[in-house]
Amino acid sequence: MTESTESDPGAGHRRVLLTLVGMSVLSHSALVGCRIAVTLGGIELGASAFTIGLLMAFFGLLPMILSVPAGRLIDRIGTRKPMFWGLAALTVAILAPALSWEVGALFLASTATGLGFMGVNVAIQKLGGELGGPAARSTNFGMLAIGFSVSSFIGPLLVGPIIDYAGFRAAFVALLALPLATAFWLSRVRFNEQPRLAHQSRESTNDQSVFDLLRDPSLRRVYLSVGVVSAAWDVHQFVVPIYGSSIGMSASAIGILLASYSAATFVIRVAIPWLARRVTEWPMILASHVVGCVIYFLYPFTESLPLMMLLSFVLGMGLGISQPLVLALLHRLAPPDRTGEAVGLRMVLVNGTQTLLPGAFGAIGGVFGVATLFWGMALMLGGSLFYIARGADMREPK
Repeated sequence: MTESTESDPGAGHRRVLLTLVGMSVLSHSALVGCRIAVTLGGIELGASAFTIGLLMAFFGLLPMILSVPAGRLIDRIGTRKPMFWGLAALTVAILAPALSWEVGALFLASTATGLGFMGVNVAIQKLGGELGGPAARSTNFGMLAIGFSVSSFIGPLLVGPIIDYAGFRAAFVALLALPLATAFWLSRVRFNEQPRLAHQSRESTNDQSVFDLLRDPSLRRVYLSVGVVSAAWDVHQFVVPIYGSSIGMSASAIGILLASYSAATFVIRVAIPWLARRVTEWPMILASHVVGCVIYFLYPFTESLPLMMLLSFVLGMGLGISQPLVLALLHRLAPPDRTGEAVGLRMVLVNGTQTLLPGAFGAIGGVFGVATLFWGMALMLGGSLFYIARGADMREPK
């Protein structure tokens, strides 16, 4: 089976896009499922809260360090080999706890899972940016983002019941099917990549620095938005349960709040293709900052579950729209031979917030109170908004 973006462009485009979304769903479901199984497995093995926190941090540790080199490698040699290497790392990661049920195997699982998913994800995002040309990017990344929302549900639904009825090792064995199925699928398809990118990057990579990307004012604005919105996303996932507990909410109520947020991200991402035909990327990204700023300011004043569900849903709509639009902008603004590197730098920022912020949030909230985290996040979103809006190009791309 060959996937082509050149012959029969309409049907070929849709077929390739669905292939990328399917591979993304399978690989991300493996990441989400492994994260849940590792967390619960650490508790089952009697690990301390600090150890479990380290286990979670290790999922993002290597991607935080290696995403830019991985992007450069993909620019140089193409996507196929890095995707297979990433899937091999995912397979080893998931297999380790199935063979050796101890905390050390869980650390190997968390570290290798993050590394493996990084290789697959950077490659898929690069392919998504090339497929169909600039006009299709917002739609492509909107569809990939919908896939992420779907896999965020599949992972827990797959792992939870298996752990309850068959145990942790059985859950990891079941998760093995996901990277193996993705590898089989990948072996059956071929993607038409832009060959000039690999040729150019071989000549230029040695004398280029990742900081060259940050010297471009437009790219600086994109990366600032990436960092702030990623932090805002992590604040909600980490701080809302703490805040809910502090005002006497049950675990079920807190789960409903988080589910409201996830449902909103799915809804807005379904709407992105329609929105992208009517509004350019920057106005929607700025709207994301405005919505986040307002909602985070209001959160500490609310204790009613229905009202908090509304706030959570609106916040999910606001922040959920940002990721696919940022990816579209990166592919438009980055040098053509460095799109993989540009995507890798974005992953460095995202994984950096996921690795470093939970501990910092916990320390700040313990000293100054949970409300400080909400209002501090509102200030970050509002402050970054003024910088980004001052130079953002609101016109239609040429």
